[in-house]
Amino acid sequence: MDAIQAMCTRRSVRKYTADKVEEEDLRTILNCGRLAPTGVNRQAWKFIVATDARVRRSVAEATDYGKFIAEAPVVVAVAMGPDAACPNEDSAAAACNMLNAAHALGYGGCWIGSNGNATSERVGKVLQLPEGWKIYALFSIGVPAEHPTREKKALEEVVSFNRF
Repeated sequence: MDAIQAMCTRRSVRKYTADKVEEEDLRTILNCGRLAPTGVNRQAWKFIVATDARVRRSVAEATDYGKFIAEAPVVVAVAMGPDAACPNEDSAAAACNMLNAAHALGYGGCWIGSNGNATSERVGKVLQLPEGWKIYALFSIGVPAEHPTREKKALEEVVSFNRF
């Protein structure tokens, strides 16, 4: 699947089979996150990859809306360090790259909101982040047990040129 097709067909997947994410595929997905653009090219991130069932359950319990991630074979947290120039943008770019890469490789994923809220703090404690680091993005990856088809708004509904 090419990049355009991946971006146009990716949907949030919240149910997964028991199949594992292949290690080579996971490394490809993480590498796509690493290659995302960052403010001033600081690359001030760490990707914490939870594959252990106990850790995934603890992370899921720390979320407000992500209880389902306990059943995913992989959970990725994007942590931003204190020297990040643009932590929101950097983490969003990395997460989008990884979710699109996962979809292109046949996996599903779902982003769980965590930027700067209580979930971020609770997940940070579970993952033992050092002082000054925060969780800005959190998402699951796995083989889809569902194939959501939720429609998106038409391009004309979300685009205007030159003025609002």
